[in-house]
Amino acid sequence: MTRILFVILLCALMATGVTAQDRPYEGVTLNFFYFPLTYIVGLQPLVPEFEEATGMTVEFELLEEQASVQKAQLELAAGAGNFDVVGIQSGNMPLYAQGGWVTPVEDFYDADYADADLLGVDDFVGSTMDALAFGGTQYCLPMFAATTILYYRIDKFEEAGIESPPATYDELLEIAPSLHSDEVPMIALRGNPPAAPGNVWIFNSFFHGEGASYFADFPDDLTPTVNSPEAIRALTNFVTVKNNYGPEGVAAFVYDDVVTSMQQGTVVMVIDGAPLAGRILHPDQSKVAGNLGFAVMPGGAAGPKPGFAAHGLCVVANSDKQEAAYKFLEWALSFDTMKRIALDSPHVAVSRNSLWEDADFIAKYDYDYGGGSFIKAYQDSLNAAPADHFPPFAAWPLLSEIMGQAIQEAEIGIKTPEQALNDANDLMTQYLEDEGYLP
Repeated sequence: MTRILFVILLCALMATGVTAQDRPYEGVTLNFFYFPLTYIVGLQPLVPEFEEATGMTVEFELLEEQASVQKAQLELAAGAGNFDVVGIQSGNMPLYAQGGWVTPVEDFYDADYADADLLGVDDFVGSTMDALAFGGTQYCLPMFAATTILYYRIDKFEEAGIESPPATYDELLEIAPSLHSDEVPMIALRGNPPAAPGNVWIFNSFFHGEGASYFADFPDDLTPTVNSPEAIRALTNFVTVKNNYGPEGVAAFVYDDVVTSMQQGTVVMVIDGAPLAGRILHPDQSKVAGNLGFAVMPGGAAGPKPGFAAHGLCVVANSDKQEAAYKFLEWALSFDTMKRIALDSPHVAVSRNSLWEDADFIAKYDYDYGGGSFIKAYQDSLNAAPADHFPPFAAWPLLSEIMGQAIQEAEIGIKTPEQALNDANDLMTQYLEDEGYLP
């Protein structure tokens, strides 16, 4: 290794808070499990630096999102002991906390080996920290702040004489005939049922936007109310928009289909995750770079309710390498690591306040082609997003599967929106009664 390369590597290692001479965890192997979220994909190329500095080895096992959630929950519930660090989506936080599957991260803050300056816990976006806490205890730390925004083709709006994106669902339906054609449909939305990455992620914004609620009075009265007039109106709008103005096969769309549709300009607009902008505007693949507008998604009677979820990292409770696992979290979620990932990959969903104000970050991500600032749309959407987009409830994963199936039944015409939601409400009620949540 040349002297120049050695100096570069040494500086990189010192930024992690340890030096190559320390190697305090020589021979320790950490097992990491999640799915290939943009943050994880961006993190992996940096891990050899951490391994060189600490002596650890980090082994990654990554599966498709839904498969990773199912495997993690099965193995953690069984106490299999195969993982030391796991990723989590905030909607699952109550289940992981109540199950005792992860060690509260705050338990490590005052340890002799903890580096408070490296972690900079006060710099994390407050909503993402809250989403990864339960019962007043901080269990996990955020790596990803997700919300949904409206992406739209500026040229198609100009051709139709539409000056601004729709602010309400009524406006969306009003402008739809002017924007839709068989060649270029108006909108693509997720339709496939798996709840975490599927249709519930988008539908819940329609649901909350009309003022609908999952329960009569959460958490005191868990009687399901997913067949309320507000909920039926939300599903009716969702189905109408998709089936009348979406591409063929949209009921089966997953987020990759939505991203590709917008990236290739084969639809006029999509409502989907703001973190997906990096892929939609990939410099080697995008056909809409320079021609894309960004806005807060439309709202209903209760106003716009963009989606909200945080993804984080947790120390597994039955790991026998908890100290090493926490040191990995400190490094993996530090400002320097998060900034490098944001600048070297398409990961924009940063969870540190200081990065949103960082000049390098802004220079890379503040897309503005004349249809609104991307960063402003992102931040405004985070501010408008309800914390209970996914109810903070241990039984939510199963309830969300019931809702996802109901949404698709309405999408493909097996049932009317009212029938689908009546049946979903009955199934949820039966499950909650069987599990002792309801008398």
